[in-house]
Parts: sequence; C-alpha cells; structure tokens
Amino acid sequence: MLEFLDLGHHPPPLVLPTEDDLREPEKRYPLRLLQCRSCGLVQIGYTVDPKELFINYTYESSASRGFAKHLHDLSEHVIQRFSISSNDLVIDIGSNDGTSLEQYVRHGIRVLGIEPSNVGDLAAARGVPTIRGFFDQQIASQIVRKQGKARVVTALNVFAHVAQLDSFIKGVATVLEDSGVFLTESHYLLDLVSKLEYDAIYHEHLRYYSLKSLVELLGRYGFIVFDGIRIPTHGGSIRVYACRTGKYPVSESVHSLIAQEDTARLEMPETLTDFARRVSENRLKLKCLLYELKSQGKRIVGISAPARSSTILNYCLIGPDLLDYIAETSKLKIGRYSPGMHIPIVDETRLYIDQPDYALLLSWHLKDDIVPKIRDKGYRGRFITPLPSVEIT
Repeated sequence: MLEFLDLGHHPPPLVLPTEDDLREPEKRYPLRLLQCRSCGLVQIGYTVDPKELFINYTYESSASRGFAKHLHDLSEHVIQRFSISSNDLVIDIGSNDGTSLEQYVRHGIRVLGIEPSNVGDLAAARGVPTIRGFFDQQIASQIVRKQGKARVVTALNVFAHVAQLDSFIKGVATVLEDSGVFLTESHYLLDLVSKLEYDAIYHEHLRYYSLKSLVELLGRYGFIVFDGIRIPTHGGSIRVYACRTGKYPVSESVHSLIAQEDTARLEMPETLTDFARRVSENRLKLKCLLYELKSQGKRIVGISAPARSSTILNYCLIGPDLLDYIAETSKLKIGRYSPGMHIPIVDETRLYIDQPDYALLLSWHLKDDIVPKIRDKGYRGRFITPLPSVEIT
C-alpha cells in the first residue's frame, strides 16, 4: 500500500451535533488516503462502523433541485435505453428519500428501495416501497423469494460507501436477472485529482474509483463493464453500466476512458503524491486569505453544510473564529453545528438580513447554480471559492 495523503482525524461528516451534544466528547477517526499497488484502487485507510455514519442521517437527495433533476433524468434514460416495462422490477440500493425511484413509479414500474438510514422513512411516506437495512446477500435472497429478480439495480453515489463489498456484489449477482444491468455512479478519481477535490474525501467514501479499478473489481464477480460515462454530479463522477459477461457489447467509451486515465498517469505514485502536495498548498492559501480578511475586520460566513464541507473545515481548521455561521436551507441541519469545528448552522434567511462581507462556498462545485440564486435573494457581499483554487468573486 502507498499512503500518499493524511488529512488528520475527522468526525463523521453528516453526524451534526446539537447544542447538548457539544457537552460530550466527539468521536474522530483517521482520514488517510492509500493506493493498492497491485490493483491501483485508491481507498481510505480506516473504516468507520456504517451504523455510526448512516443510521441518523441528514442528507436528502431531493434537497437539491439540480440533483433531483439529475436522478429523474437518469430514470427516464434507463427506462428508454433498456425498455423497462411494468413487468420489470427496478431496485435502488441506498435509495435515500426515494427521489430516484419515484420517476419509475410514475411510469407504473415496480420498484424497491434499500435504505439503512432514517431518511428511508421519507421515501415510504412518498409511496416508494423501501426496506430499511444495509444491502447484502441475505437481503438479496429475501427479495428474490418475495418479489423475484430485478431488471435493473442501481447504486447511485453509494457503491464507494460499502464496507462489506464482497457480500454486496454477491447480493447484486443474486438479485439481478441473467440479462439485467447493474448501474453505479461514484466520485471519479480522475476528477478528484485533476480538480483538487480533496473535500470529497471523507469517511462515507471508502474508495475512489478509476474506471480501470472498477473493471478489475467487477470482473472478479463475473461482471463486465460495458459502458462508462463521465458526468458532472458532485464535482465529477463516473456512471458505469455492468452486466454478466457477454450480455451486452462493450462500448468504445470504456476503452476511451481507460486511455484517458493512462494518459493522465492516474495510478502512478508521483501523480498521487503531487496531488497531496497541491492539497497542502491549497490549505495554506485558504487559511491565509481568511485570516487576512478577519484582520481587516471583515465578516465571513459559510454557505451550505454538505458532507464535503466537514473535510475542508476540519482539515483547514476553520472554526467559528473565522466563520460566524453556516447558512443552510435543509431543516434537518438548521439548528445544529458543523462536525468537529462546531460552527452554528442557521437558516439561510439570516444571510440576507446580516449581509456579511464574504461568503465561503462550501458547495463550491455547485457555484454556477448557487451564486445566481443567492444574488437573486438579495445577498450583496462577495464569494470565496475554496477549490480547485482559492478565488474571490
């Protein structure tokens, strides 16, 4: 194993403490990035108990209109591309609040969500059948006995989160029809490295896939990757279509993307160590800027509290001495505090009343959507973008 980046010790990114919780010690875990030198897979070095990360959860897929549209568009694409009918079953693993599956429901297609967190109750309330639990071989066998096999299984921004990967993939093989499709979306290592997206590294994400590593991994279980597409979600992701060997022809896109990874020398140690160097430089530049602005008497706040914000705040040691608060729209987050650094999370409306001088975009990858909306609502200050380079606009 090559250990090439150490971000320190971090709390779970979406376990947002309440005011009462602040009186108790907060758990922190090492956050280091390693690469397997035999297969090239990049992964973190410590696995937190999934029950601690995902049972009491504060992320809702429907909270972002842009991401909800992405999920709905993907559902429509899958229906058209694979001619999904009302006789078929579509399973979404890590289905969250059911946003992805509700589009299939509108077409009269049978669906089933698998979701371990409390957010799964929201899906059930919206009419999306949901099993509360972590998907594995046992759950897969239960599904087959009760509902038959699935034509499509999706795992959207979930596959990299799975701790018990062997049981998970064997479960997919169990529940999938012989000619079925397994579709995943994951943060893409090529984007993470090229765009310096170190804030995408947190304990929920156990692995950071290249297409080459996914081909290697899935091939061990009798699956072949027959298509791969780079998509813009979460700052840069990869959508991968897999099937049992020989069921679909392999698209030229697979060979093209692997060639791009080779050209970028993505799996070479010097590429990864250079990434770590740039991460350290970014931290220094961001902290220098924030301290300089505070020395001038400027007021700075944060905008939104996604999981990735926890990494940048804790790694850069940005706390309430630098950010007065974080403005949010999610009711599950308002009134709580950021993990580790304990910055208060408040209703976004306060931003327009206070009019602070600067707003740090913690969802910087959604800058083009967020900035116009906040301007339209009346914020007159300036924005700080932390990544891929520190900029003021």
